[in-house]
Amino acid sequence: MMLYEDPKFSKHNSKLKKARMIRGYTQEELSTLADVNIKSLASYEQNPSKFANASVKTALKLADAMNCEVNDLINSECLEDEIDEE
Repeated sequence: MMLYEDPKFSKHNSKLKKARMIRGYTQEELSTLADVNIKSLASYEQNPSKFANASVKTALKLADAMNCEVNDLINSECLEDEIDEE
């Protein structure tokens, strides 16, 4: 499922945050559903490159909780930055 670009969410640069907000979850609700620490979730939303470096297990838990693919949550430019640094 690809996330659509809704103008009311365009100010957020984190695809993870957009997905959460589109689905109507608070950070607390999503952290409980996905069994992910709320401070980690907040950090991933504030800094998408941190989420690009999260464990596969964490990324899958968040994607499963929101019924989407991991690719729908990770900002692709963060992955490109990681590849360029290697």
